[in-house]
Amino acid sequence: MVHTASAQPGDASPPSAVYVVAANPILQDPRFQALVHRRRTFAWSLTATMLIVYFGFILTLAFSPQTLGHPISSGLPSTWGIPVGLGMFVFTFLLVAIYVFRANTAFDAAIAEIKQGAQK
Repeated sequence: MVHTASAQPGDASPPSAVYVVAANPILQDPRFQALVHRRRTFAWSLTATMLIVYFGFILTLAFSPQTLGHPISSGLPSTWGIPVGLGMFVFTFLLVAIYVFRANTAFDAAIAEIKQGAQK
């Protein structure tokens, strides 16, 4: 890939410098491409899971408020909406923990292996 640079922005004069940018060979490595695919698939799966839970909560509030508005115990003011809402926070932290665990174990190990192969 070749980039050219002018002396000043918007200057129409011939370029004063030509920069050649070499592609990183790791980008072409099939192991790297497979890792990117696995990581992207995993991240989108967690994202879809979180969106389903979140919108399920919001849609339940919108279309069936009595479900989450039902008291936990008769005579107490607390409803099921409170623990379910707090549970969503716990669920979010759990998904983050799952992603961090997998990134620190499987993904980092695969990246180290790919780097070792590229240095040889």
